Amino acid sequence: MPKIVLVIFSLSLIPLTVTAEEVRPIVFPVEGEVSFSDSYGDSRSGGRVHEGVDIFAPKMRPLIATVDGRITMLPQNEPYYGYAIFMRGDDGYRYRYIHVNNDTPGTDDGQGGVVYAYAPTITDNARVVAGQLLGWVGDSGNAENVGSHLHFEIHTPDGTPINPYLSLVNASHPGAFDPEITKQTAPTINDDKQLLSISSPACQSNTLVKASTDAVYYCGADGQRYVFPNQKIYLSWYTNFSGVITITDAELANIPLGGNVTYRPGVRMVKMTTDPKVYAVAAGGILRHVTSPELARSIYGEDWNTLVDDLSDAFFVNYHLGDPITTIF
Repeated sequence: MPKIVLVIFSLSLIPLTVTAEEVRPIVFPVEGEVSFSDSYGDSRSGGRVHEGVDIFAPKMRPLIATVDGRITMLPQNEPYYGYAIFMRGDDGYRYRYIHVNNDTPGTDDGQGGVVYAYAPTITDNARVVAGQLLGWVGDSGNAENVGSHLHFEIHTPDGTPINPYLSLVNASHPGAFDPEITKQTAPTINDDKQLLSISSPACQSNTLVKASTDAVYYCGADGQRYVFPNQKIYLSWYTNFSGVITITDAELANIPLGGNVTYRPGVRMVKMTTDPKVYAVAAGGILRHVTSPELARSIYGEDWNTLVDDLSDAFFVNYHLGDPITTIF
């Protein structure tokens, strides 16, 4: 396909040369259902030209790496354009994610900070692989009155912006699912939650503890404890309770509560009490709709329906919806 070079003049009379119609082989940067159109080159306030494509999706929808590469910029204090993730791919091209979430989940308070903007393991100069969780969709910066979306840009190795629209249209969507490969992505709960390592003598990483009640907690690498909401979730990670260490109530109280443990990826499927759809669990608590009984059978075998657990609506907030599964490979 030939390149089309457009020369667009802003009100400042400085020409902006943009190369359009170049298609990069990428993974789509937002999980789940989205809407977008070719808004590249559209006029913006102050004589600016839109150098990306806006991908509209609900807040807290996962943002994923489009290619293998390295993080080059990750603002810790929110700039005027909002939280952002800049990365340089191994292909030499540069990829920009702008308007990353700045809200506490379920609100529009602008007080979420980096904890609800970027995934825990995403730091400056971090190495990432295509499909890895980077952060979450939001409306930070000058997108507060526009609605939650990802402003996505692609730049050539020399920094020239190109139209990402056709790359997005032709991007691969992670529609396949293999339980064994999925399990390998999360050998421990630390890996599944991408917990950063912090030394904590009160909560030794990757151990199980309990006090006077029956509740069992996982000690994360971040020094916090994570509770198993029920026995089925526990048994998706462990075969028995022999490794659980009993501590005092006072010792348990000194360990901050980090949240709930979700199902181990690839082990079982779930459905909500108010939703008839069956979901496979992927890494990071991502739920992926298994689109047909035939597909469920091809993935999990003839007894696939015995591997479906009912998940209480109260725990649904611990998960995020991802792309539906359309094929086993």
